[in-house]
Amino acid sequence: MILSPIAAPRLYQRIAEEIGRLIDAGTFKPGERLPAERELARSLAVSRSSLREALGMLEMSGRVEIRVGSGAYVAQTRSRRVPRTASGGEISPFDVLRARRLVEGEAAALAARHATPAQVKAIESAFARLAKDMRKGIVQSAGDREFHLAVAQASGNTALAIVVERLWAESAQPLSTRMEELFVTRGRRRDNIGEHRAVLDAIRAGDAAGAGRAMRRHLANAEKQRLAQLNGHLVQSDSLAPSRG
Repeated sequence: MILSPIAAPRLYQRIAEEIGRLIDAGTFKPGERLPAERELARSLAVSRSSLREALGMLEMSGRVEIRVGSGAYVAQTRSRRVPRTASGGEISPFDVLRARRLVEGEAAALAARHATPAQVKAIESAFARLAKDMRKGIVQSAGDREFHLAVAQASGNTALAIVVERLWAESAQPLSTRMEELFVTRGRRRDNIGEHRAVLDAIRAGDAAGAGRAMRRHLANAEKQRLAQLNGHLVQSDSLAPSRG
């Protein structure tokens, strides 16, 4: 088996593309179990945390299947490709969350300064729908999207609102939706309600610093929870998998 080292560690997209290349070349065949996490990370010269994120992306894109207690297997179908970034295709859900944290934190701070009474009312209405959706366990809540777009629109910066809307369009792509289904727990949805309420309260109070901080905290927590669930899922699979050969 010939593996090419990855030049830059922690770039999970490049790791996923390398594993995808090996699958396409027949090095790893449909239905075959991939090497154990430790072995695969060593062969690719990358950290295990980066490898876990790459395997998670491959699972969500349908290239591999993670079987808890057995390991990671190449999917039987080869019709789906590894998600790609600048060259086209879906952007990583984690990259979207990180970009949103930067952009939406500023949008929330501006909304606290500039929101009109009507715009605050729109944010409140979206929050009520969001809370209802979260309690029902709805994936890709319409209320969630409405809340964030309403905050962006209340920022008074049209360009910023357009950027937030584009980032939310990326969040509706199949890979992001699959990640929600796999890793967003009932407890996380419950926490979402309180985190969004903190953003709303700060905007109502005209607290720009507090609104920006609350929005960034919410999106950082969303990323942290998804990564924790992903890593736990893969660690459990790897630790229980039988040794290869």
